[in-house]
Amino acid sequence: MRNIRIIENKFLLAGASVLALGALSNAASAGGFAIGEQSTVFMGSASAGVAAGGSIGSMYWNPAAASSLPGTNTESSYTLILPRSTSTVTGIESPLGSGPIPAGTPGASSGNVAIDAATGASYGSYQVSRDLWLGMALNSPFGLATKPDNPSYMGSILGVTTKLITMDANPTVAYKIAPGVTIGAGLQIMWAQGKLQFNEDGQGSIAQFLGTDWAFGGTAGIMIEPAKGTTIGLGYRSGMDLNLGGNFRQPLAIAPTIPAGSYNATGSLKLPDLVTASFRQEVTPQTRLLGTVEWTNWSRFQSLDLVSDGAGGKLSIPANWSNGWFFSLGGEYDYSPVITLRTGVAYELSPEDDATKRFTTIPDNNRVWLNFGASYKWSETITLDFAYSHIFVQDGAFERASPTLPVTLTGEQVSSADLISVGLRSQW
Repeated sequence: MRNIRIIENKFLLAGASVLALGALSNAASAGGFAIGEQSTVFMGSASAGVAAGGSIGSMYWNPAAASSLPGTNTESSYTLILPRSTSTVTGIESPLGSGPIPAGTPGASSGNVAIDAATGASYGSYQVSRDLWLGMALNSPFGLATKPDNPSYMGSILGVTTKLITMDANPTVAYKIAPGVTIGAGLQIMWAQGKLQFNEDGQGSIAQFLGTDWAFGGTAGIMIEPAKGTTIGLGYRSGMDLNLGGNFRQPLAIAPTIPAGSYNATGSLKLPDLVTASFRQEVTPQTRLLGTVEWTNWSRFQSLDLVSDGAGGKLSIPANWSNGWFFSLGGEYDYSPVITLRTGVAYELSPEDDATKRFTTIPDNNRVWLNFGASYKWSETITLDFAYSHIFVQDGAFERASPTLPVTLTGEQVSSADLISVGLRSQW
């Protein structure tokens, strides 16, 4: 009974920490609007080895990783995301005239559209028997918040504020079916809130949608140890559909479909599946080589559809995203019995691989990650983690049509990000 109370208390504390940070989890740090920093430990290796165990934070990518450690374990990670992104309009096409926008034109630049944010993730695992583990993960898998420093710039007709908050509870079970082979499965229970604003007439009339929804999905995975010191992991997180029920308010008519007013409305988008394959290879007793390949089914996100129930109108904002790919290689080195050092590099192929797919409010392109991390074993039961990442984002062009006006804008985006993460792990 005492062990059960300890588990319950730790899980409650973990849940409180994630819920407290969930309201701030508004900045995408991976391709599209995904949040890739789900563990300080693996952030240090640029996500290399994430599905192959080593810490219970691996559960996010592979539920079989609940079996990574014996006994009772908890892990919490807290990441500060410091993004920067600027969109500059360089051309316009409209019935009233088309052509390039000269460099330095007032109102052509958004200023920084990215918003600093924090995100958290917490995990707990409990070994029930020799072959059975129970786990719980609390995460924010997707998140985004952008707002230009200059909210009235030319690109505001494409979007002013875009915001998505998600909080996900993921109970899991892992079972060792044979020596060196463990399988796992879990349930995703997600709450989401979305907000969208755009300048509907180019003169400062702001239309806004705000809605919330619950979504459900699953996770599955397997970990194989074909030889001592070698672990291979494969994990899957299912896609989910969001139908955000809420309110759409617009000062002007979006003729001829939606008249001016305030209406009950539903905003629909499809979140992607995620497949992650990783390896963890012991090179020496103090050194481990890590690697990951990850596929994200962003092709599910073909459009953001907004249906106004009261007016019977529909507004569809095209996305047509491609699938995303992520590749990373990293390593761990035990500098001493209490200090472990990590580093890694990664390359990510963005789902926004064309100017017509690139949103001004979801700035993204192919990325290079450079990461460092360390752990300090404070005591026999407590370990402190630290990680830093710099993300180099390739400059990208955009070519987007206004949702409400017969206007298409072209331009350029420049982005980058820094991330700082701290974590705490405990074991009994």
